[in-house]
Amino acid sequence: MRKLRKILLSTIFALTVSTTFFANTAGTQTVTAASGTAVTFKRKVIAYRTGSVYNFVPMGNAADNRRALNLLMEGNVKKVININNNVHIDTYLRPGNNTTINAGKHTITSDKGVIINDPTAASYTNFKNLTINGGIWKNSSSSGLAGTMMRISYASNISINNATVYTNYKGHGIELISCSNVVVNNCTLKAQGKCSKTCVEEQLQIDLSSPTTAPGLYRLSKKLCNGTPCKNITVKNCTIQGARGICANFAGAGNEAKYRKARNYHSNITIENCNVTGISAEAIALFNTKSATVKNCRITTKTPTSRNSYSVGLAVAHQKGSAPKATAKNVISLTNNTVKGGQQGIFVRSNASKKLGTVIVSGNTVSAKKGKKNAIKVLSAKKVKITKNKTKKW
Repeated sequence: MRKLRKILLSTIFALTVSTTFFANTAGTQTVTAASGTAVTFKRKVIAYRTGSVYNFVPMGNAADNRRALNLLMEGNVKKVININNNVHIDTYLRPGNNTTINAGKHTITSDKGVIINDPTAASYTNFKNLTINGGIWKNSSSSGLAGTMMRISYASNISINNATVYTNYKGHGIELISCSNVVVNNCTLKAQGKCSKTCVEEQLQIDLSSPTTAPGLYRLSKKLCNGTPCKNITVKNCTIQGARGICANFAGAGNEAKYRKARNYHSNITIENCNVTGISAEAIALFNTKSATVKNCRITTKTPTSRNSYSVGLAVAHQKGSAPKATAKNVISLTNNTVKGGQQGIFVRSNASKKLGTVIVSGNTVSAKKGKKNAIKVLSAKKVKITKNKTKKW
């Protein structure tokens, strides 16, 4: 059966059209039809294929929809999956390398999350070349999933465009773990349900791989949790609202302290032309990030000042540990943003062994509920440039 399945799957992805019908109700088959090349699963058509492009046909059953889509998406061959209808799935889709998913304005509803990959090695190139275009991705519960909707780890060349992702305030719309070269463009990430006053979960999480920050990977293999950070992450033209909006995460204290070294710092994170709101924590928090650019964004935290540092609008902080060298190459650039915060609007500080490198805060309009003098604070940086900002009490 396993051998037959491999033959059938290779037939799907062949460049030539098969005219043979394999009478196996459990397998995937291709048959030549007047409308084109039909790909079938359990004797039902699940897609029509033209070259490497598959137009998916829903099966009506959530589990079979997920199985059928995964059959079309698996493997390393370049393929394009067009979702042309609303689809219900029972759990995560697991695309293979070199996959493009075009979902348009259609809704993909899952009883759990929607996209996940399970890495087999701690390498940025373990999973690569995934593009998601469009789609309204949500959980079947009206309060959303209290977990991760899209989890992508140890991956490179990932692009998520024009997608709307809903999840619970306690979850993550998109979680990037140990990824390189990722673009999230023109997406809406929005929390559902009720936000507790102390919730600090972010809708877009930029994560390193440690046992506490990536417990799902730890369950797969302890070797995957070696503290690899993210690099070259771009978020642009997005609207994001959550307990936190965007967070670049850091490892905890105690046993996790070994992941607070220079090699574990995120780098080259860019957030531009975004509207980001935090309800019970910072709108944007970039922890243990040695180089980042935030520009042309509207950044608002609605968190009360009684939450202290959680009420900052835009926070950049090196936590205790062994930080990277404070060099001119490590630049934090915060420019032309409109920021509203509680304790501070913009707050930059190093609590680590070394100062930050170069910090540029320029052309921003920054408000703080604690007054104009608290709108911008930059501490512990080797070189600081604060110019042409407007500050006021909010």
